Amino acid sequence: MFRVEAVLFDFDGTLVALEIDFPLMRQRVNEILAQFSIPPQVVTAPFSWERIEQAAAWLARSDPLKAKVLEREGKAIIVGMEEEVAQIAVPPDDVLPTLLTLRARGIKVGLVTRNSMRAVQTVLRRHPLPFDAIATRDHVRPLKPHPAHLHFALKLLGLTIDAHCMPFASRQAKAAFVGDHPADVQVALRLGLVPVGKAQDDLTENALWRSGAFLVVRKVSELLHWLM
Repeated sequence: MFRVEAVLFDFDGTLVALEIDFPLMRQRVNEILAQFSIPPQVVTAPFSWERIEQAAAWLARSDPLKAKVLEREGKAIIVGMEEEVAQIAVPPDDVLPTLLTLRARGIKVGLVTRNSMRAVQTVLRRHPLPFDAIATRDHVRPLKPHPAHLHFALKLLGLTIDAHCMPFASRQAKAAFVGDHPADVQVALRLGLVPVGKAQDDLTENALWRSGAFLVVRKVSELLHWLM
């Protein structure tokens, strides 16, 4: 059992099934970059949002107006795909009771997501979930897996983590971070948070263990056996 003051959750793939086709998103973004003749070596970021920003920053050096068009059109692809799936996203039945139980135990609950606040609100209007803090890409830069995103969410919850990012120590962690991607586990480890993986299948579970997860669950309700 871990005695923590807060639990941070990733959103899509962890609390709700936002079935975004990320390969298709990347393909569409790459098509936009090609239309603006962006050299491939300019975009090195692993995530599409940052790839667009890298490309726009490069283009702005020679054509600021064209760079704004690129950024607007590229990000519109991402926002549109997010909003489309947010309209039908549904949290599993155990999510709301789990969040309510954590809060009843005095544990603060935060949401940390690379999605927009608009997409989050689209889901929460249909399926209200009790968060003490929400940190989307509209609130902070840089985004997770950069530690600044989690730092921001923890600050909203009234918690501070050592600026030197002490490595995870199981009995000293103030908070846990639950996510479905190995990068979520790795940023939790960097910040000294309890790194919890949320797996959909055996393949993702193995990837989460390999990335250093201290715990991997298939349902968020399993957290209640470990956190107090």
